[in-house]
Amino acid sequence: MSTPVRIGIVGAGAVVVHGHVPSLQAIPGVQVIAICDTNLARAQEAAAKFNIPHVFADYRDLIARDDVDAITVAVPNVFHAPVAIAALEAGKHVLCEKPLATSVEDGKAMVAAAEKAGKVLAINMSNRPRPEILMLRQMAQAGRFGKITYAFGRMLRRNGIPGYGSWFTRKELAGGGATMDIGVHMLDMVYWILGFPPVSTVRGEIQAVHGPYERGLGGWGADHVPGGTFDVDDLAAIHLRLANGGLVTIEVTWAIHARNEERIQIAGDLAGADYFPDLYGRDHPLRIYRTEDGVPVEVAPDVPKKEWAWAEGFRHFVAACRGEGAPLATGAEGLAVLRLLEAAYRSAAAGTEVRV
Repeated sequence: MSTPVRIGIVGAGAVVVHGHVPSLQAIPGVQVIAICDTNLARAQEAAAKFNIPHVFADYRDLIARDDVDAITVAVPNVFHAPVAIAALEAGKHVLCEKPLATSVEDGKAMVAAAEKAGKVLAINMSNRPRPEILMLRQMAQAGRFGKITYAFGRMLRRNGIPGYGSWFTRKELAGGGATMDIGVHMLDMVYWILGFPPVSTVRGEIQAVHGPYERGLGGWGADHVPGGTFDVDDLAAIHLRLANGGLVTIEVTWAIHARNEERIQIAGDLAGADYFPDLYGRDHPLRIYRTEDGVPVEVAPDVPKKEWAWAEGFRHFVAACRGEGAPLATGAEGLAVLRLLEAAYRSAAAGTEVRV
């Protein structure tokens, strides 16, 4: 029988209702026993839908409960650090939505709090469990590509700005725009595939093209606030120069006059890979390129499919809470990615490459 894990959820927005709660309640032995949101009516609605017995408006009341073993955090980015640190200091394990925090300073404090408490700090990097991403990670770490000289990741949204005047578009709450929202996903996937190699320099080109004019609004959590604020970015290109001489480029947009696109390319001296669902199709979105007996070869590997791979991070988190493994993405890894994002913003502001 699975060891019971009793979980409280801080936040009751779309990602909780469509992601956190269904993922957790599907895990044997997990009990979601409490939920809170500053919008109490929203928390009550979620509690009624999922039969969650305890509802709060203040996260401090939730984490004060002795019957809560762990929490998940899905609140505006600026509140990740205070909520997570308070929970860790109260002896709770924590899974936090991405990004880890809005500053490296806050991220370091979160990691330190987890280490001091001896508790799990995990980040919900929900794209890592895609089967093709897992295969690329395994191939890279097994040396199948040889020395990787170049990696590229792109995530473009045609109309994907999550509201206008919502917390996503306010720097004081989100810490940034597309870079912090989807740039963190693409950078994490590519950097994780490569095994988190040391980075020498970062160059960031970060702009706001459509958001200030209320163009490009999308449907995910979309919220239009009349007279609202948009003071974040909606387009970014980030270039990493690795200590071993390799290069990494990440491109992301919330809104662009182009089709939606996700793509990851890995180029090594022995082989390469191209993950491009929009070109190759969802059934076989990955191609492997290599040379055999002097002849260029292209292979479409059969990759085992997973039902709702998005939930895998929650299963790893619960296992870690039980002492049965590690999180899929750790707080330390979230901090490593945050350092690069912060460096990209510094570079963009200075108009020059920066050392990290």
